[in-house]
Amino acid sequence: MTTTVSTVPAAIAALTSLITAQVATDSLPILVCQGEPPMDMPSDIIQIATDVMRTVVPQVFLGGYAQGSLEERYTITCLVSTWSGDPDPVAVTQRAYTLASYVESAVRTDPSLGTTIIEAHPAGTTGGNASWTESPVGRLCELSVSINVLTLN
Repeated sequence: MTTTVSTVPAAIAALTSLITAQVATDSLPILVCQGEPPMDMPSDIIQIATDVMRTVVPQVFLGGYAQGSLEERYTITCLVSTWSGDPDPVAVTQRAYTLASYVESAVRTDPSLGTTIIEAHPAGTTGGNASWTESPVGRLCELSVSINVLTLN
């Protein structure tokens, strides 16, 4: 029996590094993290892998496939979150899409995630409603950014 480890952890680590490099160009502080952000956080946050949906398909013993190979397909979801004391919903929504573009650009710049996988590509976003916050008073906008991944394990 063949035992293989999923490429998901390595892909998440590579994605974190690639996104960190993208946000380094921004003039404002942006927290890039896995898991829950700390209590004292900046206005802009990118959470890596808030959700991962993975499916595997067994492959036949042909060509480059080894016996027991699995094709892995998964979607890594990242949450971008931005808050502003400015009551203008357009400005905070624009900032959320700027943060989402860092995630998408990271993947478009290196679609193999540092040769961790065969191919990754941005798959879309959901969310984007600029809602009011009361403590502190301002606007919060969040987007979920999906990255589709294909690899052979």
